Amino acid sequence: MEHKKKLKEEFGIEPWTFEQKLGEAVFIPAGCPHQVRNLMSCTKVAVDFVSPENLHECLRLTNQFRQLPKNHRAREDKLEIKKMIVYAADQILKDFESLLKCA
Repeated sequence: MEHKKKLKEEFGIEPWTFEQKLGEAVFIPAGCPHQVRNLMSCTKVAVDFVSPENLHECLRLTNQFRQLPKNHRAREDKLEIKKMIVYAADQILKDFESLLKCA
């Protein structure tokens, strides 16, 4: 509670606390710091989603992570955003070629 109070007073950050029930999903926006405390044994399933509208934010976060020290846990590029861009561009080209063949 002391840490939550300090976050609110010093930084204007008001954390949320909730319990996730069986079968519920939690969506956490890109760049939103979060912490998870497991109350019982569980399995985590995470899916990263990048919308075209937020591509610039994902690239900004990736560049921030790269500035961390080499041995820092968060330095890893978990989204692999540049790889996603290459695959998306490849799919666009394939779709465009198939459209041209139909025309």
